[in-house]
Amino acid sequence: MYLRIKEKLQSHEAQYFVLLAIIGVFMMAFCSYTSPAFYFDTSPDNNAFFTVGKAMMHGIVPYKDIFEQKGPYVYFWHGLAYLVSHRSFIFIFISEIAVLIAAMILTYKLARLLKLAELPAFLAAVLSPMLFLYHPYYNYGDTVEFFALPLLLSLIYLVFLLDRQTSVSHWWYFAQGLFVGIIFLSKYTLLGGWIAFYLADGFYLLLKKRWHELGRLVLWSGLGFLLATVPWLLYFLATGSLKAFINVYILFNTKVYMTSSVSFFSNLIQSAILVAHFYLSDVLFFILGIGGTLLIMFRQTVLTTKFARTLYLVVFLGCDLLALYGYQAGSLYQYYQLVYFAFFVVPFIYLLNAFFTWVHLPAADDPFVILGTLILSVFLVLGVNNNVVSSRLFPNNQAITKRNTTKPQQPAQVEFGRIMRQRSAQPTLLNYGSIDMGFYTASGAVPTTYYFQNYNIPEKAAPQILRAQRNVIRRHQVQWVVVNTPAKQSVREWDGDSDIPGRITSGNLNPGTSKLAHQLYRHYRVVKVHRQMFEQVDVKYWLFERKG
Repeated sequence: MYLRIKEKLQSHEAQYFVLLAIIGVFMMAFCSYTSPAFYFDTSPDNNAFFTVGKAMMHGIVPYKDIFEQKGPYVYFWHGLAYLVSHRSFIFIFISEIAVLIAAMILTYKLARLLKLAELPAFLAAVLSPMLFLYHPYYNYGDTVEFFALPLLLSLIYLVFLLDRQTSVSHWWYFAQGLFVGIIFLSKYTLLGGWIAFYLADGFYLLLKKRWHELGRLVLWSGLGFLLATVPWLLYFLATGSLKAFINVYILFNTKVYMTSSVSFFSNLIQSAILVAHFYLSDVLFFILGIGGTLLIMFRQTVLTTKFARTLYLVVFLGCDLLALYGYQAGSLYQYYQLVYFAFFVVPFIYLLNAFFTWVHLPAADDPFVILGTLILSVFLVLGVNNNVVSSRLFPNNQAITKRNTTKPQQPAQVEFGRIMRQRSAQPTLLNYGSIDMGFYTASGAVPTTYYFQNYNIPEKAAPQILRAQRNVIRRHQVQWVVVNTPAKQSVREWDGDSDIPGRITSGNLNPGTSKLAHQLYRHYRVVKVHRQMFEQVDVKYWLFERKG
């Protein structure tokens, strides 16, 4: 066993993987806001996950004691991040590096399965990050969609394996069942590809009366699924939070967070329209998504059997349609569609192979070719992801401050967090009216109220959220309150966006503070104000401290 491991580590392929790991670290350092190269991760969702994860590590039970609508795996992973570093995302950054490396390695493996030689397969993997880090679909990083990419690529790899051999190891089924459980308890709208796979493959095995293979599929996939889900079932039962979990994660998401209330079939049509808009929005998406899928369907050299081509098509459609199920054009966030890019990989490999064949790529490793491809990959990633302009490489950029000064500045989150920690050993805080702006993370505050933030839904859809937050201010139950307003308006003037009353607007701006101002200024005083850009909106952040 030791000699076998040593031999693998010294293999040519292992050297490729080491290079891919180095590339992964470099790419993520300047593309993900979780990287230490950035002043602070200002992503609302990332901070909300971290806040709930931190609360979990303090014994607070998600859904029952604190409200947030993602799956428990998301909070558990960010809880581990909190244990590693109380006020940074370094653990998530390392996780994202691992995810990108895994996606590149699976790209290499798929290329090898498509009979590419080692060098062209490696070059395809080197160029693949441009697909996985495509802004704004990648956006800040640390999304469930990004973490799902290598899992989807493994499912695509399995489809290709089933095309080339009648049976696969039971561990493949076990792994896919495990992934289904993890995705189900992270963000279940991403399950479309797996649902389609199991329905299509199961029906095929049933039709062919391959009872033994069908039994292996069900048994080992079921065991993987149970391994991922039973521990959480026991956790919810032990904490008496199973009902709260169902009410929030299942019912709230389907009845309130998804914006469409029409029938199942109508929702599928709406999803199809949104998917079509995506593929028609960019030439690259059309070529790789539509053209590439048609290529796989009609070129028997890619997938050799009709069953495998059908299986790939239903997995592709299932993933694309369910990812947007229940949403409408006005409520769609582009990062939901990052999972589509997993299905760009095979067409990407195929087109690159045609190019490599045309230019007569050397059979052996050529340092000049590898280095040139690496430089081109970096260039392409910078072309599709400009997050680097908000990093420390650009001091005092507008995402940090609107002050015109050469003196080094910090974002509002870091400034306010330092003030709160200096004046409070254990600060209590309310993030009013917006999705988590990062001040819980920066201050180290653990939420003391059920609705610790607001959500991208109309106030009338869940009026209890803002009502509860206003009551916290009225009863001055926390020491600190943070609100935001447009740069040119004060807390007393900001009425919210009249076009969408009662709802968060661009820049994560709350639905209005003017009606709250009297109670806020009665019980709290302004300590600090800071201006910075967030999502192309000039935002003013206000830190209030309780009087007395």
